[in-house]
Amino acid sequence: MEPKIEFPCSYPIKVIGVTDKISYENIYRLSKNQFETMSDKDICLKYSKNRNYVSYHLDVFVESEKQLRELHRSLMELDGVKMVL
Repeated sequence: MEPKIEFPCSYPIKVIGVTDKISYENIYRLSKNQFETMSDKDICLKYSKNRNYVSYHLDVFVESEKQLRELHRSLMELDGVKMVL
């Protein structure tokens, strides 16, 4: 079966979490550890209406499906993260 995504590629990721538990610094540090070319300009954040939740939009350059799965797993392990899309 052929992969649905052709690697390497730029890939958007959305991380949704509880505002008081998740921080920009944690998302950036974790992403930077896995993607050396990552910069703070590759992450945007947006708060929910009542600021209870925050979503982080990352644009990462992914080399393989394994690398993408590892990032997903690492992000899901962060305290306060509810979803990684």
